[in-house]
Amino acid sequence: MLARQRGSEQVFRILIDTCVWFDLAKDYQQRAILAALKELVRHQEIALILPCTVVDEFSRNKARVIEESGRSLSDALKRAKDAVERLGDPRQKSKVLRELNNVDHRIPTLGGAAADAVGRVEDLFARTSVIEIS
Repeated sequence: MLARQRGSEQVFRILIDTCVWFDLAKDYQQRAILAALKELVRHQEIALILPCTVVDEFSRNKARVIEESGRSLSDALKRAKDAVERLGDPRQKSKVLRELNNVDHRIPTLGGAAADAVGRVEDLFARTSVIEIS
C-alpha cells in the first residue's frame, strides 16, 4: 500500500489482485466488504491501483466465476441430500430433505448474487483509473 496526501489527510492506495476480486464476488457474505470499498473510494479515503491486467483477467473470467458460484453450491447441496438419504434419521429424513429442496430452489437467486457482486466490482473498476503495466 502506498499513501498520498489529500489535504491534511493521507489517502491509502491499495492494489487488489484479480483472485481476491473473484473471491469477493463469489462469496455472498463478502458483499459488506464490497460496499465498504465502494464507500471508502467514494469518500477518497482509499484509492485503488488498478492494472489493466486485473481488468482484463476479471473481464475474461467473470462469467465462469458466476457459473461456478451457483454450481459449487448446487454440488454441495446434492452431497448433503445424498448423505441425509443414506445416513439420516428415518423420522427426520423427509423434513430435512424438504428443507434442502427449498434451498435448492433458491440457488438461482444466489447465482444472481454473484452476478450482482461482479457488477459491483465492475462499478469500482469504472470509477478507477486503469494503469498500463510496462
